[in-house]
Amino acid sequence: MTLKNLHEMPWIGEHPVLDLANTVVCGAGPARGDIDLLADPELRASWRSRAADWALANLPLEELTELRDPVRAVLDAAARQARLPETARTRLNDLAASAPVTFQVEKGGRLVEREGGGPAAGAAARQALVLAAGPEQARLQRCPAPSCGMFFLARRRDQAWCSTGCGNRARSARRRHQHTD
Repeated sequence: MTLKNLHEMPWIGEHPVLDLANTVVCGAGPARGDIDLLADPELRASWRSRAADWALANLPLEELTELRDPVRAVLDAAARQARLPETARTRLNDLAASAPVTFQVEKGGRLVEREGGGPAAGAAARQALVLAAGPEQARLQRCPAPSCGMFFLARRRDQAWCSTGCGNRARSARRRHQHTD
């Protein structure tokens, strides 16, 4: 992950839940530690300006970080095709109950889902549960490239990385490892 990418955040803005989950860049910090985009005021402001859901992005910092932990836990389990962690699932279920969805049939007979109001954290919790256990779960992956770890929805069945840059970095690291053996 380049410093330019870190500030431009090209992975933010496609899906509100992924935006929140991807505020941690795995292994890109000093000594291969993680970088928390919400912990740094400048990076947090950049993330807030790019996030897909304005209401979610503008939650107080404490609320964002408290929501992020169970979101990341269920997405991580779902990406590995594992059982969702009980505490994270329960926390998200409780939050999701505060932001109901309604269904309406339009004039043309099409069934549509509408947000029923409620807090942004509740809507994000519901979206996280839908992503982790709904039809999109099959596309949910976590990028294995060095210094990434981002969650993403694969666009192709054979997509292994979240971006071309991550694919290049992973192949380069693999070649370096082969030459050192």
